[in-house]
Amino acid sequence: MAGNGNKGGNEIGSKALVSRRCFIGASVFAGASIALFGLGGCAPQPTAATGKAAAFTPGTYTGTADGKFDTITVEADFSEGAIEAVRVVEHRDTARIAAPAVEMMPERIVAAQGLGVDTVTGATLTSMGILAAVGQCVDAAGGSASALRGVGASEPTGITEALAADVVVVGAGASGMGAAIAAAQGGKRVVVLEKNSNLGGNCLVSGGHLEYLAAPNEARPEMTDALHRYIQEVLDSDLAATYDAAFVATVRRQYEDFKASGATKLFDSPEFYALDFAATTGEGLPSEVYLPVARNITALNQWMDELGFSWETPTHLITGYTYPRWSNPTEGVCGEGYFDFFDGVVKDGGYDIEVMLACAAEELMSEGGAVSGVRAVAEDGTVWEIAAPAVILASGGFSGNEEMLRQYNTEWSYPEEALTTTNVNGHTGDGILMAQALGAGVLDMGNQMMFPFNDPLTLSAENVSGTFADCPIVNKQGKRFLDETADRFVMTAALMEQEDSLCFMVSDANSVYVTEASPGEDTLLRRGQLFRADTLEELAGQMGVPADAFVAEMERYNGFCAAGADEDFGRYFFDELSPVATPPFYASPATWAAHITIGGL
Repeated sequence: MAGNGNKGGNEIGSKALVSRRCFIGASVFAGASIALFGLGGCAPQPTAATGKAAAFTPGTYTGTADGKFDTITVEADFSEGAIEAVRVVEHRDTARIAAPAVEMMPERIVAAQGLGVDTVTGATLTSMGILAAVGQCVDAAGGSASALRGVGASEPTGITEALAADVVVVGAGASGMGAAIAAAQGGKRVVVLEKNSNLGGNCLVSGGHLEYLAAPNEARPEMTDALHRYIQEVLDSDLAATYDAAFVATVRRQYEDFKASGATKLFDSPEFYALDFAATTGEGLPSEVYLPVARNITALNQWMDELGFSWETPTHLITGYTYPRWSNPTEGVCGEGYFDFFDGVVKDGGYDIEVMLACAAEELMSEGGAVSGVRAVAEDGTVWEIAAPAVILASGGFSGNEEMLRQYNTEWSYPEEALTTTNVNGHTGDGILMAQALGAGVLDMGNQMMFPFNDPLTLSAENVSGTFADCPIVNKQGKRFLDETADRFVMTAALMEQEDSLCFMVSDANSVYVTEASPGEDTLLRRGQLFRADTLEELAGQMGVPADAFVAEMERYNGFCAAGADEDFGRYFFDELSPVATPPFYASPATWAAHITIGGL
């Protein structure tokens, strides 16, 4: 799964308000048993005394505050002595990530009669926005929000509980839930542990892109001269000239047979995929490294087809991957569509899957030299010891662990400043660290992928407007500095050399693209996450770049688009959306952040 990830809020600590004996079912994963620690139903005992009873002017009040992407609006009902109800009436944060906070934060506030309640794990920015908005309501009702911020924090339960399963899956992202469903299809009882309060992991904030190697012809785009040129460059690469001649000959024969057949749809095969990735990345051997990957992807595609998954067609390219073999769910925003799909699969299959949300795996239990289960800690402090003969670690990488990024880095010139990540909360290498504690080894840990174009405020690519891998990209001097269709490693390295590691994605009325996941053009403009102007000169002024240099650069770039050849950086993929010619004109500021760590156990 690859994507234009964004950044989850940094977790600031939370203990749930209720024990497992008080959960109620949460309908975030239809058909599965969900244990959501901290969901309402049992009032907590606040650890800070409220002092005198609060005095409010009865009524309903409205408050607004910033969430992650946009403002959050709440309504709160007050009697003379209590906060009676809180409702979140509007927000634009990622739906499945924000949902637990939207449900639980009002219940926690009312139960505690305070604003010092714990934020929801994995939805910190949404939780804090709700608290701030309710604070406005408290003040408007004649109370004191500052006084109530000391009321409501909970204490750990101190309880240890035991549970048994056939399989424990650590991590409820795309790979974790895929593994859970596959195991349950085999008749296994599965327990899934997820440290955040929602299913989905980074998949929810990715672009939702998945390679569709098994795509039938009707789902593939038409071949173009540029794509034929790309294939020929792979076949003529230094790697192809020095690698196993028989393997390369197989790819050549496949390509020649394709052309001889008169086929017009995208050429692809597991062998070409392997040669393509090895040649373009400069790492790994095609048959030993990438061919097994291609076969696994194909098997995954076929499994999803059998389950009834609906692919977006035709397949397409994504940022940093020029060959158009990627697809998306036809439904849902970004990667959320996969979990809409999983909902239906589990509901229809009636599988024995128990998902324990807000419950972080902390230790692999072992007995007689073998892993025997997992020890986890829930938000409310309950320790869970889950015995199982099989444990699947699907806990993501370590893009959110700055110490590990620096420890294993072999490629990047990381700055002294704190490293940022596109990832949701929690991708801190937990599975790797737990396995290392038992003596496991690691491999390829220095292979750390950055995503080069993220909104500097939220680290979300969904907030960056334009057409990725197409629009021109300029630095603070108003000049292009890369081939916009290069791979992510090349583009990130080039961006790191620019002033403040800052760039602008430039688009026009035809190519500007504000994704469904973004808060919308007006909000982006208001918050300085997007600039818009009727002339390039005016746009340069908003960007803070030299107008003469910028206008000249856009004119030169448009000439390359017309010629189909870039004299400055060698780009040759252009289409009708490539030029910047039709007002209004747009520019999105962007920077790099840690995105995917490829190495592991």
